[in-house]
Amino acid sequence: MAVHLVPNTPLPLLGLAVLAIVMGGVAHASAQGLPTEPISIANGTVVLGGEVVGTFGSEDPGYFNYTDYEYSALRNFRMGLTAEVRANAHVQVLTEIRLDQGHVFQPYGLYVRVRPWAARRFDIQVGRIPPTFGAMARAAYGSGNILIGQPLAYQYLMSIRSTAIPANADDLLRMRGRGWLSSFPLGDRTPAAGLPIVNTSRWDTGVQVHGLRGIFEWTAAVTTGSLSDPRVQDNNHGRQLAGRLVGRPTAGVVLGASVARGAWLDAGVDASLPQGQSTGQGRQAAVGGDAEYSAGAFLVRGEVIRSTWTLPLVEAPTIALPLVTRSMLIEGRYKISPGVYAALRGERLDFSTITGTTRTAGWDADTWRVEAGVGWSVIRNIQVKGAWQHNERNGGRVRVDSLVTAQVLYWF
Repeated sequence: MAVHLVPNTPLPLLGLAVLAIVMGGVAHASAQGLPTEPISIANGTVVLGGEVVGTFGSEDPGYFNYTDYEYSALRNFRMGLTAEVRANAHVQVLTEIRLDQGHVFQPYGLYVRVRPWAARRFDIQVGRIPPTFGAMARAAYGSGNILIGQPLAYQYLMSIRSTAIPANADDLLRMRGRGWLSSFPLGDRTPAAGLPIVNTSRWDTGVQVHGLRGIFEWTAAVTTGSLSDPRVQDNNHGRQLAGRLVGRPTAGVVLGASVARGAWLDAGVDASLPQGQSTGQGRQAAVGGDAEYSAGAFLVRGEVIRSTWTLPLVEAPTIALPLVTRSMLIEGRYKISPGVYAALRGERLDFSTITGTTRTAGWDADTWRVEAGVGWSVIRNIQVKGAWQHNERNGGRVRVDSLVTAQVLYWF
């Protein structure tokens, strides 16, 4: 649940005020001023970390970078505070709290970690847990991101929604490229933002197990929501199963694979469906593969994701199911000198075709993005970035969009 604080206060002023309060508390805890590493309290019983990110970019009339209808990922002030409370060698409580957009306060993560055996790399996590699926889920924003824009698969809003669905193919084709504000006749008819393939704006709620053995690291989870719509409260009596396997065969090489399948439609849509149809037919299933290679000044990584969605078929012209989306990304970074690097990312989203009354087309608009940028570490944990981003798609009201953006990060 998000809490909106003082929405009429100018974002920069409110951000500076909150930053001053937090930094005042940090200064009290650390006589050396701004910390450069996590703060340990009571001999490591409590460990605090944080991140402050200010991002400002060009206006985005095509909504290519919006995480919902109101907020652009390229215009944001975000503060995050993480805390780990170590009850003993076997039990820890971890949380992450964020102030997003300068006034949206929300608990991002809150879970208990249990390590049954101190000598084994195995743990169980229960609560609002970190993402299981994908290589970029934990590195899509802030200090983990070599550029400023978030990867398309983890941010770009498609037209589909969990609370409203099309009655036929014409309804869906009418919303191509309109994920920033889509509307459908079944369910909630209020226009609202659509869903990304993988939603990194929220964490899901459930149980996760994680282990490490030799060169392999594995994770599996059962949660209430889906990749596109992580949730705290269940909205469809369904569950998602997700898993990830990572191998590190040699130094500098990382190979990963992810899978997920879960219910994605809100049960509230059932009241709008004809007899015999239900949202229980709606499933999102995704598979992904990723690779990373680093050597010296070079880092290259890529990821491919294929996600499908099913939904009830109501009337003609019927929608060809499942709806399929393919995401492809490749990015690289080169360190020009100590503390300075250049980065480049290319990516695209492709959508399967459906046939309406008058046309056959992708069920959403195919989208391409190229982003190039530079980064400079003022000191180890203060970084400045600048980037240029170019977007194109074959549908929607705005089809071409070029943006310039800058970002300042501080973390400990």
